[in-house]
Amino acid sequence: MEVSEENLRKHIRYLASPELDGREFNTKGDELAAEYIHNCFHEYGLEAPSQFPDYIQKLPEGGQNVIGILRGSDERLQEECIIVDAHHDHVGNGFLGASDNAAGVAVLLELARIFGKIGTKRTLLFTCFDAEEQLLSIKGRKQMMYGASYYILDPVFDIKRIFAMLTLDTLGRNVLGDLIFILGAEHSLLIQDIVYECQTNLRKIMFEVDMLTGIKGNYIPFVEKKIPSLFITNGMHKDYHSTNDTENRLQYGLLIEDTRFVRELVSKLSDSDGKPDFCKNPIPPKSEVEDILYLLKLLQGLIRKTSSDADRFDYIISKLEERPKKEDLRHAVQIILGFMTPNYAKLYLLLNDAQMAEKKKEHSVALQHYKEIIALYDQYRIPYLWLQDINDKIAKLEEKSR
Repeated sequence: MEVSEENLRKHIRYLASPELDGREFNTKGDELAAEYIHNCFHEYGLEAPSQFPDYIQKLPEGGQNVIGILRGSDERLQEECIIVDAHHDHVGNGFLGASDNAAGVAVLLELARIFGKIGTKRTLLFTCFDAEEQLLSIKGRKQMMYGASYYILDPVFDIKRIFAMLTLDTLGRNVLGDLIFILGAEHSLLIQDIVYECQTNLRKIMFEVDMLTGIKGNYIPFVEKKIPSLFITNGMHKDYHSTNDTENRLQYGLLIEDTRFVRELVSKLSDSDGKPDFCKNPIPPKSEVEDILYLLKLLQGLIRKTSSDADRFDYIISKLEERPKKEDLRHAVQIILGFMTPNYAKLYLLLNDAQMAEKKKEHSVALQHYKEIIALYDQYRIPYLWLQDINDKIAKLEEKSR
């Protein structure tokens, strides 16, 4: 079956519509998104979990996960499952979240439609977890990825029988070209091999999760349970978590290729005769250095078209071309991330400067930096930023300045 661009557009236009107002956790928009996903699961013939006959797993703190099951056809392999997940919540208040993560949900729904027709050997569990974006206080403890974390405590499928978990997040946009980032494969040699086997028009970029700072996603609670898990994305972009992340800015050609790639990956995982493996000591993908170097040179080429600053990349490129240390690779990834998400990079520079000023007891300088962060947050919602903590720091520093 072919991937339907019409379906992808239909799903995203609704989920990223002003009517849903950014799908903030535990709001009407969040509830409408879950209802839409529930209706699609039913239409595509997915089975509702016996304990959740309407596909909805209510969360104690509000909100809901949406879960649909496609039973595998192989008598032996159907006892194992592959989870395909995309969080359906966003940050609300006019931040519509087209790429993050209406696009991820749209790809998941299109995969559910396709596999509902053609079937798989292993069981597929399609999940749209809630509360991925929000920082909640649960029993006195700050927590993100609440929907996924809660699911681990109340699963519909034995977590010991999960063959792999795939998280789809922030798809359909990439300034560097037709790229797909696959993070987390360092925990499974079997999954690495299967990813490399996949044929796709996208350039596959694989590196370890710990190359990034502040990374989060619904796969994290599963990794903590030693379940092989991948984070699949086209990467963040300049409109990430801004009001400009709208449906009309998506690259649908890229999104179609994303769907085709994940479809092949799920099919190969489903058909594999291998056993789930989890490497306690992560093993980097063999293409990691090559992939990061490719991105860095691609970025240098783009910058060279408009600026002489591109020559500043020569040093880190030479390090990667020799025998790079882990620190060199991480430095290169942070440069790339800073280019793709300039506001994200600006925020972390401000945060670093504020913390350094506090250590030096330069309270007025720290206060100014924290206020700049708040001003940035008003126009650009960074999920990793604990807003209340920053406001508390501002209040304390203002008290010291009096």
